[in-house]
Amino acid sequence: MPQALTKLRIAGYTHAGMRREYNQDHIGFDQELGIAVLADGMGGHKAGEIAAHMTVKFVLEKLRKFVLQKTSVSITGSQLLEFVSTTISSSNAEIFRAQQEQEAYKGMGTTIVATLVIGSHIYVGHVGDSRLYLYRNRKVKRLTKDHSVVQDLIDRGFYTEREAREANVGHVVTRAMGTKSAVDVDTAEVPRLPYDLLMLCSDGLTDMVSDWQIAETIAENITDLDLAAKKLIALANQNGGKDNISVILMQS
Repeated sequence: MPQALTKLRIAGYTHAGMRREYNQDHIGFDQELGIAVLADGMGGHKAGEIAAHMTVKFVLEKLRKFVLQKTSVSITGSQLLEFVSTTISSSNAEIFRAQQEQEAYKGMGTTIVATLVIGSHIYVGHVGDSRLYLYRNRKVKRLTKDHSVVQDLIDRGFYTEREAREANVGHVVTRAMGTKSAVDVDTAEVPRLPYDLLMLCSDGLTDMVSDWQIAETIAENITDLDLAAKKLIALANQNGGKDNISVILMQS
């Protein structure tokens, strides 16, 4: 584990949107340690909100302890990814147990995308259709692949990304936290260059704002992450705001 962590700037906001009574998204981050976690809850009677809060709290605390622990043993990237995966899996078990034990939590679940930046590397783990993007050279590139019916149809050649968007196919996730006793977690390690910007977001943003609009908004506000995050949420609301909207921006 590198001793010196690159100083990051992080800004994040979440908003109920224009059509939802409750906000079932939840976010958390630690600027000093380079950690960000975002969850998009699902389930009636605010149960999705509980699931999202549970997973962000659990994963953020575990990642904090991991980064802060003193160790003389060198930790490889693959070992770090394994810890991220295990942490998310453990959070899944906690949510599943809660919804099994309490009637009010029946059927609750959540997506998650968790990102850890250490030195020149980005580590990500995710479940569901919340996403991580990389902004570099005035363009955005998605670093995660949705666990959703739409993504499966795209992978099988029934739609292109653009066609799926224009067809307005509804979101049905094929993988979520808390709905089963165990969950498969996708992880990745990505090289990071100076000035790279990372964006974690829920589908409430990407359903309403196109990639080029995201890139343009970031470019126009690159020196003020706080303002950039607020403007992205405002743009999603201007375009309809049909779901909860969450954004976290990270840049050194």
